[in-house]
Amino acid sequence: MRILVTGTSGGIGGAVKSVAQARGHEVLELNRGGFDGFCGPVSEPAPQGIDAVVFCTGTCPVRPVALTSDELLAETVRVNCGLFLGVMRRIVADRLYSKGGMRVVAVSSVSASEGWPGGAAYCASKGALSAMCRAMDAELRGKGISVRAVEPRYVRTRMFDACAGRMGVPASQAVAPEALAEEIMGEIEADESS
Repeated sequence: MRILVTGTSGGIGGAVKSVAQARGHEVLELNRGGFDGFCGPVSEPAPQGIDAVVFCTGTCPVRPVALTSDELLAETVRVNCGLFLGVMRRIVADRLYSKGGMRVVAVSSVSASEGWPGGAAYCASKGALSAMCRAMDAELRGKGISVRAVEPRYVRTRMFDACAGRMGVPASQAVAPEALAEEIMGEIEADESS
């Protein structure tokens, strides 16, 4: 299976990459420096026949409401939602998905429906990402493309460590990124008939 994984330099994306490769899948990596080339005009076509996409790119600014600027909100939404839309737009418009279809999993967060102090921009962006996935799934099912957001509670990453204090969550409540990666790969590998 050819799996496009974003954010492989981070905790969740890196874990997905490792688990996918250990299971014998080919991983195509797309990190922050490569989005413009992949999502925008390119001189060479992107790889054909993508079987799955796992979107793990994200940012989590922690700011009180009084310090959450329009620019901070826009940048958070751009990274957490806009980059996902750009990847999907390119794949669908250029028919880069496999003939048998494609499975897409975007890593959202429980913060899509639960708030915490200082998380207004992050929570808004994750709520938008989850809603975007539902809309894409409804639109793209006819092409054999399923799109799902996973909303993990807490995953032990550098991003979690930076936000945990404001969220009031002890590190002991966070799961290892590898546990989420196993769940995601189970979703990707699930039999289409189930």
